[in-house]
Amino acid sequence: MPSPEIDAKVKSAVQRRDLRGRTFTEYARGRISYADLPDRPEYGYLRVSGFSGFTKEDTFAANSAELARALTDIFTPDRRARLRGLILDLRVNGGGSDQLGFQLAAQLTDRPYFAYAKKTRTTDPQPLQIQPAATGSAIAVAILTGGSTVSAGETFTQAMIERPAPTVRIGQPTQGVFSDVMQRKLPGARHNTWRFGLPNERYLTSDGHTFDGPGIPPQIPEPVFTDEEFALDRDSAFDRAAQWLDQ
Repeated sequence: MPSPEIDAKVKSAVQRRDLRGRTFTEYARGRISYADLPDRPEYGYLRVSGFSGFTKEDTFAANSAELARALTDIFTPDRRARLRGLILDLRVNGGGSDQLGFQLAAQLTDRPYFAYAKKTRTTDPQPLQIQPAATGSAIAVAILTGGSTVSAGETFTQAMIERPAPTVRIGQPTQGVFSDVMQRKLPGARHNTWRFGLPNERYLTSDGHTFDGPGIPPQIPEPVFTDEEFALDRDSAFDRAAQWLDQ
């Protein structure tokens, strides 16, 4: 599972190796980080380590406002004019709000498209669409994922599958845990503190597929933060993403 320790370790490694020491611009209490690629101002690197905890209040309204502020600051008119591609790093993403994921996805498209459909045992599939932001862009996006991409990090990844612009998934499968959790308390005084949670939704692709369990697979498999990658000072997924953007 994602943890503050692995998040800090990975962020430091990416900054030192991939960005050659270039300082991140940080937003949302450090959960969002951005930098132009060294010597490649036409490409950007955006790291999102969760879709919650952006503010001290940690309410949806406050988090949404902070995300909007970050996206406005990152995607300035000048940067939008020169950006040709984006590496979007979700390899350590602990999840949070699906709607905040939609807010980010809206910035990365210039036209509406199908995200996914949600279904419970007793309901028909409810299709959801990404609606483009006023400043939405159709630049190429390389999404980095791995086993520490969890929950809303996964639903965001699924919402990018049918993005009508060049998009690729690189790395390893996501963790495979999508649903909101239906929480219940067991009855009876003896079980006063006993509770359980049941994931009771399915997130469906346009052809009815779900990724619960195995996770969303990458289109280009690469190792993600293995002991060998750290030992040899490699970041194969990042390097492959940069190569893909150059194609």
